[in-house]
Amino acid sequence: MPHILYLFLRWCPGVLGIFLRQKLYRYLLGKCGRNVLIGRYVDLENPKNIHLDDNIIINEYARLDSASSKKPVNATITVGKGVFIGAGSTLSAGPGDLVIEEGSNIGSGCLIAAKMDTILEHHALLAGFCTVGVLASVPEQDGRQRQNDTAQGYQTRIGTGCWLGLRSQVASGLEIGKGTIVGAHSIVMESLPDYAIAFGSPARVKRMRP
Repeated sequence: MPHILYLFLRWCPGVLGIFLRQKLYRYLLGKCGRNVLIGRYVDLENPKNIHLDDNIIINEYARLDSASSKKPVNATITVGKGVFIGAGSTLSAGPGDLVIEEGSNIGSGCLIAAKMDTILEHHALLAGFCTVGVLASVPEQDGRQRQNDTAQGYQTRIGTGCWLGLRSQVASGLEIGKGTIVGAHSIVMESLPDYAIAFGSPARVKRMRP
């Protein structure tokens, strides 16, 4: 697709813009399913490595970047059916792949950085301004500043039906269990089990869900 056409489609307002992006972005992306609604000023970096399934909504000013590393990588972004991506959110793959499974909801202003393979399992919910894979601030422990990322595992996984509260942060290499709830403004630096309720800085399990 010519760059000038892409810039026009990115800018084009109203119902016409939504219609044109829906029809023409399928020639730009690696995959573009049915009923994919993409708002204005959405940035698509290395779009051939971006795969979108059916019934996806990507709100304005969002950014999908499968070329975040300066080194040549073949990282991909795969977004499943019925996913909602809020305004101003960034999905960044590289060097790891990023998978957002069916029915997940990503609030406005979120950042998901796949420093290693990263998976949001189906129907995960991220409230506004959450970060996954990078910590904007790191709590002190034992009088010393902790490292920015723990990188405990070989992938980052947000479990099925997990809820991350407003402005919560999850370091890379962690697993957040199925059905787990993370409170607002929490900083998660250790993996959490299934059906836990955790909050704090750093986050600690406070109780288990029945």
